[in-house]
Amino acid sequence: MQHISYKLFVAILLFAPLAFGSVETWSIGLVEALIFLTTIIYCWEIRHKSQVPLKVPGAIPLFLLLLFMWVQLIPLPPSLVSFIAPGIYQAYAPILDLQENNQWIPLTVNQKSTLLEALRITSYAFFYILTVQLLSNSSLLKKTVKIIAGLATIIAFLAILQKFTSPDLIYWFRPVPERTQPFGPWINYNHYAGFMELLFPIVLALFFFYRPHKTTHRTFRHNIVSIFSTPGSNIHFFLGFGAVLILASIFLSLSRGGTISATLALLFFLLLASKKTKNTGLILPTVIIGGVLLAMTWFGWDSLFARFNSSTTETGTLVFGRWQIWQACAPLIKDNLLSGTGFGTFVHAYPQYNIQPDSRTVGHAHNDYIELLTDGGLIGFLLSAFFVFTILKHGFKGLTLRKDTYSIFLIIGSLSAILSILVHSIFDFNMHNGANGLYFFLLCGILISAGNTRIHFRNRPTLLQEAPSYWKLSFLVALPLLLLTLAFQGGIIKATQLHKEASKIYLNPRLSEKLLQKQLTTINNAISLDPLEGLYYSYRGTIFSYLQQNQPAFNNFLHASERDPLEGTYLQRIGLSLPLSSYNQASFLMEEGYKRSQNKEKMIFTLAEWYLQQEKTEQALGILRQGTERYPEVARNLPAFILAADLTREEIALFYPSTTAAWITLGEYFERAGDIEEAEYYRSRSLDFLEVEKHIKPQYFMQLFWFYKKQNRTADAVNILQLGIKWLPSYAPFHVTLANHYKEQKALLQAKQEYEQALILDPGNEKIKFQLQALE
Repeated sequence: MQHISYKLFVAILLFAPLAFGSVETWSIGLVEALIFLTTIIYCWEIRHKSQVPLKVPGAIPLFLLLLFMWVQLIPLPPSLVSFIAPGIYQAYAPILDLQENNQWIPLTVNQKSTLLEALRITSYAFFYILTVQLLSNSSLLKKTVKIIAGLATIIAFLAILQKFTSPDLIYWFRPVPERTQPFGPWINYNHYAGFMELLFPIVLALFFFYRPHKTTHRTFRHNIVSIFSTPGSNIHFFLGFGAVLILASIFLSLSRGGTISATLALLFFLLLASKKTKNTGLILPTVIIGGVLLAMTWFGWDSLFARFNSSTTETGTLVFGRWQIWQACAPLIKDNLLSGTGFGTFVHAYPQYNIQPDSRTVGHAHNDYIELLTDGGLIGFLLSAFFVFTILKHGFKGLTLRKDTYSIFLIIGSLSAILSILVHSIFDFNMHNGANGLYFFLLCGILISAGNTRIHFRNRPTLLQEAPSYWKLSFLVALPLLLLTLAFQGGIIKATQLHKEASKIYLNPRLSEKLLQKQLTTINNAISLDPLEGLYYSYRGTIFSYLQQNQPAFNNFLHASERDPLEGTYLQRIGLSLPLSSYNQASFLMEEGYKRSQNKEKMIFTLAEWYLQQEKTEQALGILRQGTERYPEVARNLPAFILAADLTREEIALFYPSTTAAWITLGEYFERAGDIEEAEYYRSRSLDFLEVEKHIKPQYFMQLFWFYKKQNRTADAVNILQLGIKWLPSYAPFHVTLANHYKEQKALLQAKQEYEQALILDPGNEKIKFQLQALE
């Protein structure tokens, strides 16, 4: 029996979900390191024993998938990459001509992201193999299943308690990022639901297996007494409580995909159980469903119904934000059909194809199958499908052949769990969550073990065939992976800290050379720890540019773009570093950088400013006009840019948004800058767009009224109020303001008339009555 390796195995199972779902660098890095360490210890434990490793179903497609992922990291000649993956070649094309030796390029648009994904999936593969090896022992199989059932119940209980006592803090102390909806240890409620739907069928399987057996020749009273007095009945009731709690927590998480998938898992489980086992009956399913209905009635159904109702409009039209993402992925898949853009690179490749009228960061496709096609192409998709198909085929085969009740229920539970998460993957990205991905491979291993591990045996404890003895040397592979994980993940954490420390000082040309050199030393250390991160090279390039070292600056911007060629900022930095004689090449890099940028609202100004510096005003105005039409958020930063660029009124009118509010904002900027003439022009010109406004706001007129009052132009101020009354004749405050103005001017008769008109429009306003009485 493998004492140390099994204890580490269980520690990984407990740590992965409790460590906030293992989505952070430190947590997923520790999970990976522990898996590789456990593999090494397991191989060491069986070297001196008669135990032989077992053949693992699905090992061939899984090995080929991992091989493909690691091959994506290997630099190849550009001509070969152009043939295999023309989309990736196009990503690197803008910088290939700038390199002195025309360096080779990998089959990924971001080596760091692909390496992180390769380490993650490789660790999962090792964990799957460990699961099959360790759980070939029936006692360890039963123990492990009980542990994860207990873990799921505890997490569900804490998640529900947390929802009603501290919904914005994980574990009542850990704050979460903005725009996230945590549930349990996860910052994403969909991922909580995905994890629970993996374990719910396992708890259900144990609940059915440990049910007390009733006898037909006894009375109902005797059967009830027997149920409560039978050894093991306490386990049965605990598991029933756990199943109800887990399913209720999935509903309470408000995950639509999780609710649907868990319900389908329950139905699929009951269908298989009714066909494969005797006396399944309707009592236990009724107890589970009734318990969930009772729990949800207690907590309230309104939130869940509202969540599903948000999917449609009042007219019944489907509102599904993911659909736009999936549409944009179609050309992305087409351009990288064979090998994809590289595993883990969706966040880098997607912005070029984004059809949304904003630049929100889209980290995943919200569909694991689509993202598998974008990142791995047909090769990655087919190999993954081959592995899953092999596992499911082996599971259904075991369900047909096994006669042991425990094994049958465990197979049914594992199949239900796997099919549940496969359905949920249509609507979300559970496989990219650290804990959920790990537990998917765990369930694959439990399915294989349940179909082959003999609960009662004489000769061999498992039906799986023995693997060649050289498999004991697997630690020779696990050892370098362990060292790579520690160095790479640890380097990322330390480099992030160094960059954060350096970023406390805002880089600008006015910094002293001594301080710039200090920043350079810090960022050099970050690069040595995390050499695949382009951000650090770009930061170093900026330092060199402020030190007037143009060639090192250019080289560092080039290195940054080599590591992340789809980051538009790096391309634009290269373009800005080129000499004036290379205008055409610089222009191409500047425009291409804008197209590839994730945050186009900021990059548009860099491009426009560059065109203005090159005295290409027409191109600059065209870019600004295009940006404001597609990205409304750009309008917020336009006034500051206009003041800095010193554009004429005619030039501004060519691209500036034709809305009243936008022109008022521009006028306010000029007023703060001390240019009263321009402030008046834009404030007054704002009223020219009233015809196109859907809703006329009183502030449109009041802003100009107070502006004229401040300038002591009373006649103009009165004219603006009268214009406002024409547009909004039922707005009483206009008449009050006009009355106050007449009162100041000692025109008491006109003031009285305006107060009376205001009172007609707002007869219940006591303040107007008091002002009128005071005037009389």
